[in-house]
Amino acid sequence: MNKNPLVFLTPFARLSSPRFHSNNLLVFLLISMTFVLGSCNDDDEDFSADIEKVVGTYSVIDTDEDDEVENYTVTISKSGNGVEITNFGDIMYVPVKATIKGNVFTIPSQTFKGKTMTIVIYGQGILNGDQLTFDYTIDTGDDFLLEHTCNATKQE
Repeated sequence: MNKNPLVFLTPFARLSSPRFHSNNLLVFLLISMTFVLGSCNDDDEDFSADIEKVVGTYSVIDTDEDDEVENYTVTISKSGNGVEITNFGDIMYVPVKATIKGNVFTIPSQTFKGKTMTIVIYGQGILNGDQLTFDYTIDTGDDFLLEHTCNATKQE
C-alpha cells in the first residue's frame, strides 16, 4: 500500500511541497476555465444583420382570443442590441422592446404601469421575409390574460 508522503510533513512543509502546488494549480486552472467558458453568452454576439431585416413599418392584422380583428400600423426601429416597437397593439403609448436572433422574434416580459392598472406584455414569433408572425399576451394582473395573434406585413 502506497503512503501519501504529504501526510507526514508539517502543515508548512505540505503547503510548500511541489506536489501540493501542482495539484492546486490544476484545480485553479479547471475552476478558472469553468468561469471563463460559463461567462460566454449571446450578449457578445452581433445581431445587427438580423435587426436590419426586421426594422421598418408594418401593417398589422391583430386577432384576439375572441377572434376580434383589429388593423393598425407599427414601426420597428433599432434600439441598442434589439428593437423597439411603437404603437404596439394599437394601445401602447411607449415603445415595447423586442429582440431578433436569426428569424426568432422575442418580446421579453415587460411591465408597464398606468394610472389605474399595471400590465405585463410578452410574446414570440417568426420573421419570414417581409412577414412577421407573432403571438403576444397581456397580463392584466387580475388573473385575466389577453392573448393575441398578429400577422404583420412590412410596408415598402
